[in-house]
Amino acid sequence: MTSKIKILAQCYDSVSGDILEEVVINDTEVLKAKTLREVGYLHKDQIEILQKAQDLKLKHQLMLATPDKCQKCGNKISKRGMYDTKFHAVLTDHKVKLQHMRCKCGWGSPCSIEGLYGSSLHPELLEKQAIQGSQESYERASKSLDANSAKKRSINSHSQIYKSVKLVSEPLEKIRIESASVDENDSAASLIANIDGGHIKSRGTERSFEAMIATVYSPENIKKVDKHHNSITKKSTVASAKSDGQQTMNALFKNACETQGMNKNTEITCLADGAENCRSIAYSVGAYCKKITYILDWFHIGMKFKNYSSAVPEEHKELYDNIKWNLWHGNIDKSLKRFDELKTFIDDKSALAKLNKLYVYINNNKTGIVDYESRKSSGLVFTSNLAESTVNTLINQRQKGKQKMLWSRVGAHSILQIRSALQSKSWKNLWTQVENIIYRTVA
Repeated sequence: MTSKIKILAQCYDSVSGDILEEVVINDTEVLKAKTLREVGYLHKDQIEILQKAQDLKLKHQLMLATPDKCQKCGNKISKRGMYDTKFHAVLTDHKVKLQHMRCKCGWGSPCSIEGLYGSSLHPELLEKQAIQGSQESYERASKSLDANSAKKRSINSHSQIYKSVKLVSEPLEKIRIESASVDENDSAASLIANIDGGHIKSRGTERSFEAMIATVYSPENIKKVDKHHNSITKKSTVASAKSDGQQTMNALFKNACETQGMNKNTEITCLADGAENCRSIAYSVGAYCKKITYILDWFHIGMKFKNYSSAVPEEHKELYDNIKWNLWHGNIDKSLKRFDELKTFIDDKSALAKLNKLYVYINNNKTGIVDYESRKSSGLVFTSNLAESTVNTLINQRQKGKQKMLWSRVGAHSILQIRSALQSKSWKNLWTQVENIIYRTVA
């Protein structure tokens, strides 16, 4: 006996049960599978089944989008022909028809999906393109999305993904700049802010430009993973690559603080590397909270001591370690005196230049140096290493390292808006708001 499987799609009257249209989606003979590859439907067959089912639904669904009266004056309208229009679903592309209606007053109904809803891309496809494009190169993102569809699609082109990233990032930035309303139950007595910057290779005349990043969280949301590791369960991460005197970054930072519960009674501890732009971002929210404590991040101090240790002869390593020990305990003056003592033993000009850089760094950031030992003993934050991977996650993985590409500030900024939103674990809520801005609702 030969058996077949037929997949039908029907559009029918839900009251009478009358079939309005029926389409054979797939009609396949059932054969013995000699290999696992022959079991079930192939990927391309599954896409084809979905394509035909979508076509039928779109045809009848768009009939309902035809207005029955003028949306401008309310008078009777007349048909003015059918127009072909494109629609791009997550996995399939479609060409459908829209009925164009016209009124004597001059009003006419949209002739395309884009005119009707604001875009011809289904929101799920736009979201996928934006996220994929923010996580890997546009070329790789294009190939990944095409692989999902089992064929090459022009809508998944390199240039289209770039456009999708920009289209999504612009309203996303606006949403994250608007003041966040703080519920009394969510207000925070204290917050921690880690502020840092990362350099991105420039496409223009500049060799590179700096993107600023900030992560804000409540101490209550630090959870112990094991003896040596903690994690942040709830946080807001924001970033900007704009050259606008930190205006955008300041606005984003304020929103991040408000999202985490900042109010007039909140004390904020900011950890940064001592750069002036980090300091200005930190104090930009001074008028909206009770107090700001600015601390030179121990993570950055430790990294600098590690990087410059090669400039110190082996016989003077103990003195070098003593400088760091004094800093750890907040003894700035002793540390600088030991530094002056160490420099008298260094003859190599190159090594001395390196140590002078470290000396200037410490001297310039005196006001941010605290008793780190005491803070650690008291269970207070003293280092940003918990959030330090943010720079690597937001910038390095996509825009530096092996990614041998040059960036414009606009392109880098767009990518950072999406990556920082994903890093904040607030994407679902933010995407709903973005979708409501990009897409129109049909009356």
